[in-house]
Amino acid sequence: MMASIASQTYPNIKTIVHSDDPRDEYVRGDVVINGAKYGPAYGNGTYNLYNNRLLKKIPDGPGWFHFIDDDDEYAAPDVIERLVESSLRDHVNVGRSQRWNNTIWPRHWGTQKSFQTECFFIHTDHKHKGKWWGNTGGDHHYSKQLTKVLPINWIDDLLICRAQEGKGHGRCLDAGGKSHRRKMAPGSMVPVIGLTIYRAKRPKDTIRQGEIKRIPIELAEKLERDGKVKITHWTTYVEKPQPINVYAMQ
Repeated sequence: MMASIASQTYPNIKTIVHSDDPRDEYVRGDVVINGAKYGPAYGNGTYNLYNNRLLKKIPDGPGWFHFIDDDDEYAAPDVIERLVESSLRDHVNVGRSQRWNNTIWPRHWGTQKSFQTECFFIHTDHKHKGKWWGNTGGDHHYSKQLTKVLPINWIDDLLICRAQEGKGHGRCLDAGGKSHRRKMAPGSMVPVIGLTIYRAKRPKDTIRQGEIKRIPIELAEKLERDGKVKITHWTTYVEKPQPINVYAMQ
């Protein structure tokens, strides 16, 4: 995760880290919060409440903040730079994130029910306009508070990060997790994420790293075999636990 932050081309990034585990020797950042646990985990409770501690540590002054987990990585080195260029100061800016099971969030573009924490990019003017709740669905409740007072700016062509890949604290995917791919009719258009740049004959068909496009299933499967893209319509039946550490960017 920290290597992903360090590789960003945007020149002025401050990392705020929350850790409740003294065994986490790898934890480092501009500001490190060595916080105590909130007690037994229930739903996403402890994970959500940590974010309130992070918000309090964001310095005064103009800037942006972004929540990202310890087992996530930014989709490309210029993600923060592109977010700053595309974001509006008095809006909730929402991009896309890829979960560990390869599904893309928001799953239903234009609704707030399917937001993930990593989808938000918000100006520091609004850091106190929402509070994380200690129950399940905290990212939904947080976004609901913000969108009552701020409009949404959809940044629909930007994949911000690949989320919850099972790397945090050495965790693997849950035992028994199953996934499947729907059968697609020939010629069906499917969403893909660029893993590396794919240069098509027509420039408009080129797929950049981290870019999301819909292409015919036959081409998508070929490019996936070649390691150029990842088809995103996998589904799974088992969720993994939320990570312990949370990072906030400003």
